Amino acid sequence: MNFEGFYGNERAKNYITSSFARNAFPHALLIVGDRGIGKKTLAAIIAKALVCSEENPPCGTCDSCLKAERGIHPDIQVLGTDSSSVGVARIRELKRDALLRPNDAEKKVYIINDAGSMTHEAQDAFLKILEEPPSFTFFILLCGSYSDLLPTIVSRTAHLSLSPLNEDDMMKVIRKKLPEISEAEAKELAASSDGVCSFLAEVPNAESLENTQSIIEAILSSDDFELYKAFSCLEKAGRDMLLATLDELIVVFRDSLVLSSRAESRTLSSLPGTFSERLSKLLSPSKSAMLIEHILAAKEACQRNIGVAHLVGELICKFAQTIA
Repeated sequence: MNFEGFYGNERAKNYITSSFARNAFPHALLIVGDRGIGKKTLAAIIAKALVCSEENPPCGTCDSCLKAERGIHPDIQVLGTDSSSVGVARIRELKRDALLRPNDAEKKVYIINDAGSMTHEAQDAFLKILEEPPSFTFFILLCGSYSDLLPTIVSRTAHLSLSPLNEDDMMKVIRKKLPEISEAEAKELAASSDGVCSFLAEVPNAESLENTQSIIEAILSSDDFELYKAFSCLEKAGRDMLLATLDELIVVFRDSLVLSSRAESRTLSSLPGTFSERLSKLLSPSKSAMLIEHILAAKEACQRNIGVAHLVGELICKFAQTIA
């Protein structure tokens, strides 16, 4: 099976390939993994394979594959494409549509990005169609953690947990996405990526960028109260937004380290370069590195389902101590 664009995670690839070969692909698949690990890429490959009209899907050349690649296949629907939660009205609409025969292909596919953003009412409404889907209907749910979803949803899906990429696979991704950078830059990025590609996201999350800018501005102000206010906003934003903001912060502090060391590596943050430049003048390289370590520790704890309020409180204390 062709997994072009999706790297690493051989166990997941083998499971998918075997399921298609046995004509036993599950009607509901839950893909779990960090932001930037490749969940959306893998879901798109699976959806294309499900609607493919040839014997060895996805062939990449049939009409269905070409439509899927262009994002216009009528039998592939994607929910949760913006930062808002998926509500019960949208799920009820999905349930009605899922019962109708496909338009072009023999199967129809629903991809739910950030499935954890479904409200409890939406998840409850989703259960019925998940339990008894028509033979031609398939669901692919994407989320950061199993705990993001109700246990009743998790128990009715097959599971794929994606792992961070090794350095060789990260190099392949970086070479493809950033062909203009040098080999030394590519190796530096791979080594500092922690096995995920969130820094290569083509469309940064606007809300996480806004949160990141508020935190950086608070650091630059050297005002502990401003730092408290900036971080406190993340308590109500939820786990996924906290993770997205932490990813953005890592990139900003990484850029700060690059600038302070006068390395030739390119900066990666989607924020204006002046933020990283000002940080590089305010913080020593050791402090920037320490802040990155604090963020990585918070990400790991967040993925273990530690409470968001507790994590935010710890981050406020560690940041205030480090930049003092």
